[in-house]
Amino acid sequence: MQSRVFVMSLTLIIATATPVLAAEFWVSQNPETKVCKIVETMPDGKTQVMIGATSYPTKDDAKAARKVAVEAGQCKKPD
Repeated sequence: MQSRVFVMSLTLIIATATPVLAAEFWVSQNPETKVCKIVETMPDGKTQVMIGATSYPTKDDAKAARKVAVEAGQCKKPD
């Protein structure tokens, strides 16, 4: 009985932690306004365009990439 409770608890912990580990962030640009922002879904290429060639594993990495894009004049920082 105790092993069954342990296995069920472990399964629940893994199931709730997995989406957090799989989080990805993109730097997205509105092609009309040239404003860049950090998003959690891949830009569609029409209303939002991906800046850079990849996703970023953490929000801090995506913020650093956005900062580089702003400094390079590729996009404007959001207000």
